[in-house]
Amino acid sequence: MGNSPADASHLDQGHIVQHLQRLAVDDPEAAQRLGAAMAKVDWAELAAYEDPAAPSSLLEARVVGDDERARRQQSLCAVGEGCYRAGQVAVLVVAGGQGTRLGFDGPKGCFVIDEAAGTSIYELHAQQVAAASKRYGVAIPLLIMTSPHTDAPTRAFFAQHDNFGLADDQVRFFSQGTVPSLTIDGHALLAAPDRLLENPDGHGGCFTALVDSGLLAELDADGVQYILYLQVDNVLARADDTFAIGLAAEDGLDAVTKVLPKRDPDERVGHLVRAVDADGNERDRIVEYTELSAEDVRRTRDDGSLLFGWGNTAMHIWRVGYLQELVAFGLTLPLHRSKKPLKSWTADGEAVVDGYKCERFIFDLLLFTDASAGLAVRRENEFSPVKNATGTDSPATARAALKRATVGV
Repeated sequence: MGNSPADASHLDQGHIVQHLQRLAVDDPEAAQRLGAAMAKVDWAELAAYEDPAAPSSLLEARVVGDDERARRQQSLCAVGEGCYRAGQVAVLVVAGGQGTRLGFDGPKGCFVIDEAAGTSIYELHAQQVAAASKRYGVAIPLLIMTSPHTDAPTRAFFAQHDNFGLADDQVRFFSQGTVPSLTIDGHALLAAPDRLLENPDGHGGCFTALVDSGLLAELDADGVQYILYLQVDNVLARADDTFAIGLAAEDGLDAVTKVLPKRDPDERVGHLVRAVDADGNERDRIVEYTELSAEDVRRTRDDGSLLFGWGNTAMHIWRVGYLQELVAFGLTLPLHRSKKPLKSWTADGEAVVDGYKCERFIFDLLLFTDASAGLAVRRENEFSPVKNATGTDSPATARAALKRATVGV
């Protein structure tokens, strides 16, 4: 697997090994810390990186739209309600990010989104789970995925607020992993003499962390069949969605991806498409906006509709049994590289270099199943992320969206 300092040397990381050897002479304790961190890295995976294979052709994904929703509303909601009442649903909130872009020093989930009531984003999600638990007569598990930076303050925040009324065993925290940040040439960087420069391994790290924490096996043993996956910054994300759960259960789906029509071709969201791979398999796929040119996002089908018209909301339903099957298969989600300016330590002081943050994407789980579908949702009902300090997708727009949702305007 290439998971020792010595293995790194022949995988284009000899500079780090040489630094470790020098450090062992000057500061043995620091060298021990760096060596331990290096031993946790899969250097072979980093060295073997290839850009994800492009699909040979793109088709329109199956998306359950308003007409089908109206036709199946009553029956699927009944099925979904049955799943909730039977304890077959857990809610997972991905919350590894910090509020830096909001000018907030702390986990984004701790950010107060309703200033009048003093309600944090975490509290919004917890309130929903509490209400659904009461509605269906079952303690719905709330899983919170943190990062190394947000784990301790998130746990403390929930403890300070008595889990927002949820039972202690109902709220389950687990932390995603990290991967080294790299130069454009693929060389690992240092954050300090005894520390690799690393970044959280992306929302796709959720899959690995669920497995490594034992939580996925625990959910399976407890009879949980579906994980309703949300990202913390979407203040309108629904923890109680009997239609989406009912759709997954009734149609035997491994995955449901909530999508919405893009505001405009240039909206910075991923895109749900049906892709044909080199082997001729047709499967759903999310194509990120960073993978497309300005011309690509304006491509249309024969009927004039946008080829990349369905925007990914980062809300999914995952079947627990499907995830367990992938575990048995030994799946590790691939790494993607995102170009960023990186602050690194050097012997001459801090330097800013162009490099890559390496991340895994949760939606790559779609690439391994034929049984998936999109579900169209209304932006005003389910999608208002908090990403920017001002302007679009900011606290101001989120507060306005929450107010509209509350008063029904």
